[in-house]
Amino acid sequence: MDTALRIRTPGLAPERSKLRRPGTGAEAPRPTWAPALLTLALLIALALLAAPVTAQTPTLNITEASLRLWPEYDDPGLLVIFSGTLTETGAFPQQVAFPIPANARNIQATYEDATGGLITQAWQIVDGKLTYNLPAPRFHIEYYVDRAPSGNERAITHVFEAPYAVQTLRVTAQQPARATGFSLMPQPEQTLQGEDGLIYHLFNRVNLAAGEKVEIQLRYTKTDSGLSKPQLAIPSTTPNAPATASSGAGAADWLPWALMGVGAAVLFGAVGYWLLTQRRTQAAAPARPAGRSAPRVQAPPAKPAAAAFCTQCGAALRPDDRFCSQCGAPRRG
Repeated sequence: MDTALRIRTPGLAPERSKLRRPGTGAEAPRPTWAPALLTLALLIALALLAAPVTAQTPTLNITEASLRLWPEYDDPGLLVIFSGTLTETGAFPQQVAFPIPANARNIQATYEDATGGLITQAWQIVDGKLTYNLPAPRFHIEYYVDRAPSGNERAITHVFEAPYAVQTLRVTAQQPARATGFSLMPQPEQTLQGEDGLIYHLFNRVNLAAGEKVEIQLRYTKTDSGLSKPQLAIPSTTPNAPATASSGAGAADWLPWALMGVGAAVLFGAVGYWLLTQRRTQAAAPARPAGRSAPRVQAPPAKPAAAAFCTQCGAALRPDDRFCSQCGAPRRG
């Protein structure tokens, strides 16, 4: 049987077979919907993969927050304290980030535990934000910023940026001790005296969006460089003021001395009573001369016996005579 030999020319590849319509010599067109279907399948797969990640990282919101600004309190600069509560929609711990000024110093990042204590956490600054892990919904951060040099007329501007959406924000500005002409912008809604005797100015903001900024300006006159903390004003005497605490502290100071005084008075009284009793006893009994025995009490002398006479001759008889010495007659009677 003859065998046909096929010779392949080097460098030439065989032609790929072409699709042709049945019964015709024309090439069949390729489907145009295949790339679109492939793209749609890839988009669906990516959406399914991203869905669990989105569920694990819910958007954080702050239900209520407090911003406290205390100029020249225990530092020549401005003490900033920001605290509040995050929504508990997600599981904790959560990584949180709070915008802070570039010149912030003495930074503290903490959270509030179940007992109300503040627990310090490790932190770092990432893209101008104080970042740390928050084990519980309650957060508390604080830091200082330097105050611009000025004379007696002093002005401080602080810009607050909401780290997340904030439902309610209360801003409290503390008026430094011995400061006069204090003003706050935005205008305070309430001004009151605290239990420490200092004046506080307050205003509120609601429904702040994440990243929304609030500019706060403080102005006042102060003729000294003393701080408020070591030189607090006289505490208020209102019923809510710490008058009870002060009286309790005073009682704790003088109570031991009062008890000691009462004890000493009782002791001296007992010693005096004992001495008085001893003196009365000695006065009731006659004192004996020192070194001498008690005098002897002599019995009264016996009465002399009645004179006796002889019944015969009448001569006197001595007490021991049994016979008359004159007539010799026996003694009678």
